[in-house]
Amino acid sequence: MSGRGYFTDSSPMNVQFLKFKDEPFRWHNSIEVVIILEGSIHVAIADEQRTLGAGTIEIFNINQVHRLWQTDENNVVLQINIDAAFAKEYYPDLSYVWFAHEFSPGAYLGLERAEGIFEAICMLITPIVTKSEMPFLTLKNTVEQLLDLLIMNFDAKRMFEGNPTKLQRIGRIYDYLFNNRGFINKASLNDIAKHTEEYLNLDYLSSQFKLLIGDTLQNLLHYLRIEHAIKQLLTTDRSLVEISIESGFSSPRYFYQRFNKIFPEGPKAFREQHKKKQEMKDHCREIIDPALVFARHRRLFEIPETINSELNKWIHIDIFGHDEQNSTSPYLIKLSELVKGDSHAYLKKILQENNVSPNNIFRFEETLDNANRDDFQVLTWLLNQFRENDILPVFIVRTSSNSILEQITTIQGLLQNYTLTYGAEYMKGWRIELQ
Repeated sequence: MSGRGYFTDSSPMNVQFLKFKDEPFRWHNSIEVVIILEGSIHVAIADEQRTLGAGTIEIFNINQVHRLWQTDENNVVLQINIDAAFAKEYYPDLSYVWFAHEFSPGAYLGLERAEGIFEAICMLITPIVTKSEMPFLTLKNTVEQLLDLLIMNFDAKRMFEGNPTKLQRIGRIYDYLFNNRGFINKASLNDIAKHTEEYLNLDYLSSQFKLLIGDTLQNLLHYLRIEHAIKQLLTTDRSLVEISIESGFSSPRYFYQRFNKIFPEGPKAFREQHKKKQEMKDHCREIIDPALVFARHRRLFEIPETINSELNKWIHIDIFGHDEQNSTSPYLIKLSELVKGDSHAYLKKILQENNVSPNNIFRFEETLDNANRDDFQVLTWLLNQFRENDILPVFIVRTSSNSILEQITTIQGLLQNYTLTYGAEYMKGWRIELQ
């Protein structure tokens, strides 16, 4: 499925509800916030792997190499990407910010505080995903509020705010390593201390960094070098020897040892596997309709009435998805139930069930074809009921299906039948969405 969000690439923020499958390693020129709403996912940040459960907030720093993939249970994830250029314009010191990784609920902030931030983020983004359009200044203000929330709570250097000497010291080392890529100079801890004019006990210096980012300065050097090597492996055709030198390792042999310790398949096989995954990246995740999430997490996403009216405007209709086992829709419209008995009562029941989340994807029990006129007539009637309730249909067609031409032909027949019965003017606003 497409990886698009609710705003274009030029927007300061993109928001998506996703189900992760098996992503390749990736990095973006953005701050990425991931909130696990349901289930769990595995996460790898360059050389470290963890499992994130429901209730976890994870933040990936700008251009930080990471990967997300499914565990043995289903997952629902809220992903927010804040454009780096916009964030730096609002917060000029962003290049000195290191967002601490949470990994488990409350690990860094404390459980109660983490839950409060979790809920605050969900409330901030609710208007964004429920509105088809939003004034840019309103969106800009929302993004700025979110940035304030993240920086105030997750910037690791804030633990040293009461000690300006320590803050400046850590800032100089951070600037050398991250902003000036000092890690590629094969620098030792002693070299870093001299370069940044921090003539201190190296053990003490390293312990201060461990307080800051949760790891020693030596391990941070290894992390930065491995991260740089991953980027080189996946974006260039350079040899492994060239990459080892460019990434600051003391020798190619040491690079292979360090890389194989993290990725047993070795750098060559790693490059081949993840480049193949990059070519299939649109199949590594599935976009979930926000209304499905809102229906299951009403406490997190309190939707005002003014927004609710916009959700009532659309119903996505998936006519051809009856063979899929893992449907994201909690409702199923059965044509057999519509044809027999009191179809008006059946439709009323469906609409009442969907009153809190009318944007759900409706799925049909059978695939329609041009020969089955009874089904066309029932669907035509059904769509007219939607029209009378000011609901517009979006017909979903999957481009990955071998029968896409038959699907398009079926929808054409449906449109023709509706036009003959009610008139073309009532189809204004209908859409066909290719997925």
